[in-house]
Amino acid sequence: MKFEDAKVGMEVVVTGEQADRFPEGAVIVEVDKRDFSVKLEGEYGVTLWFWDINSREPESQRNAYDMSDIHLKDGGFRKLPPTILLLAEYLGLDPEKVKCYVDKENYIIKVKQDDVEAKAKKAPQDKWDFRLGMGLALCRLKEKLAEPRKPAFMEPCHYILKDGLVNFTTLGLSEDFIQDSVMYAMGNVFKTQKEAEDNTEEMLKRANMIIEFCQKQGW
Repeated sequence: MKFEDAKVGMEVVVTGEQADRFPEGAVIVEVDKRDFSVKLEGEYGVTLWFWDINSREPESQRNAYDMSDIHLKDGGFRKLPPTILLLAEYLGLDPEKVKCYVDKENYIIKVKQDDVEAKAKKAPQDKWDFRLGMGLALCRLKEKLAEPRKPAFMEPCHYILKDGLVNFTTLGLSEDFIQDSVMYAMGNVFKTQKEAEDNTEEMLKRANMIIEFCQKQGW
């Protein structure tokens, strides 16, 4: 790994002479731009500094703490930035389980949890907005994670009414009706009454957010 590519939160694997100290990989917890070095933390609080030998003046000979022994883990995905943790929690995600990958050159943000992945990409006419892109990607991830638990369209299901009561339909929601499609997209569709009751507060909150957004658009 090159020093300029290192970012706090990146999950890495270590090879070379120090590999046995990080058998399960490590996380970059600190980056020192003055010394061209990074601090790794592994299991049980094991920490160690590594230096980018080729970036230092004068160049040093390779040693046991060379950054060339650090490699990105999991295709460049890393932990969520601290500024996004509250957003992830608000969406009902576990920040500790979600990882992200940001491609600034192509304006793409990817997020994933286990094998489930979602992404957001800036449209050509839009301005790059990191928080908006990350929020959209996280919303899509949340929807994908919840999707397997949703009853399919036209299957019996429960959903939350505007007054907070749970309604049940043997016909299920229909893709042909806008209201049903909106409820399905926001996750307001459940297999059991208990699931619906447990999510009543969240569904009302999401519905009010959608209403507020539409009002601001003048719709």
